[in-house]
Amino acid sequence: MIPPRRVVFVPGANGMRNLIVGALIVCGFAAAHGLSPAIGSETGTRSTANIVQSAVGATLFDGATLKGWNGDPAIWSVKDGAIHGVSKTGSQLILSQGEYSDFRLILKSRLLSASNHLGVCFWGEREADWGYGECILVIPPTGHFWDYHPGMSDDPAYEKFAQPGFDPHLWHETEILARRTIGIVRVAVNGVELTRYTDPDPARLKKGPIGLQIHTGVSEVEYKDIVIETEPGEDRLVTVSAASEHE
Repeated sequence: MIPPRRVVFVPGANGMRNLIVGALIVCGFAAAHGLSPAIGSETGTRSTANIVQSAVGATLFDGATLKGWNGDPAIWSVKDGAIHGVSKTGSQLILSQGEYSDFRLILKSRLLSASNHLGVCFWGEREADWGYGECILVIPPTGHFWDYHPGMSDDPAYEKFAQPGFDPHLWHETEILARRTIGIVRVAVNGVELTRYTDPDPARLKKGPIGLQIHTGVSEVEYKDIVIETEPGEDRLVTVSAASEHE
């Protein structure tokens, strides 16, 4: 079993708020699901060997191995505490072992190649060749959306609240609050709510894995500090101050 990771909050204007919200989230998560890092397949329950409890939910990446993830080994590895992907062709995902419906995902990512982009895919099917599986894609740090369902617009309509112009080559923190049953996704980057998407037909959306993208063409990307809260109790973006959220 992976030892629990300690989440350190950097002091600042929002430090105490984040600490309090984080504590509430992990308590609610544990109470709702009866999970702990010690739960495993020996008990006949769902294995959580790849998950470590943190102050803001469950950690999906241990910072040292790809345990709990499945992707092309020719593309994906761990480098300097991050999931590192490099390819000349790309166009695929590394997929989480777990599958998710309603969730809050917080992670850091950055683009290392001179051009291209990265993304986070969800609500799609798990494909053997690590394809997109008709998922919905969020592209940090712009908050742009992509719809991989057949016959749908590659560039679906969504609300845009802010476009700060974050540099994709610098580490940026993204929060995705996703409600599959009603088809609503809210996205914040670096504490700023950027976009909100409402799916035209939520019934088509599937519970599925989290997929980290390496896009078509020459690309090099990194992801780290990946934390998820399932069935979020709060319908708000916890990385954004209450005064800055949009109704």
